[in-house]
Amino acid sequence: MVTRPEHSGSFFGNLISRLRTILSRQSELAYLSHQDIDVIARELRLSTAEFRTLAQRPGVPELLSKRLALAGLPEQAFAVHHGDVLHDLQRVCGLCQAKRSCAAELNQENHASPPKWCPNEQTLRALNREAASHAQRFLD
Repeated sequence: MVTRPEHSGSFFGNLISRLRTILSRQSELAYLSHQDIDVIARELRLSTAEFRTLAQRPGVPELLSKRLALAGLPEQAFAVHHGDVLHDLQRVCGLCQAKRSCAAELNQENHASPPKWCPNEQTLRALNREAASHAQRFLD
């Protein structure tokens, strides 16, 4: 029996894992007809181009989850009360071109939450203000 060496935690291991994920997603998409992809995209309220882009980009859920946590918005509870807003945040985050900057910024101890260049910045700030307002009313 041949086993693959584990590279977990290493740069090389992370790179290999990301590559496998991308290839797996591309392989799965290759088995779908254009009509199937269109139907799936419509069900997710995405354009076909957005769906294809999102299907090939790893890392989005983790970055958005961290952003929501920093804003004091637990993702599961947020999904129950603001599912449409969460869907829009996920779409915008998934199509964002600044994932490396976002990940680096989230790893800093003194980071702004969210930074001005984040395409979800205004929505996250508004949601944070709303959450703070509800918390204040609860305390009063």
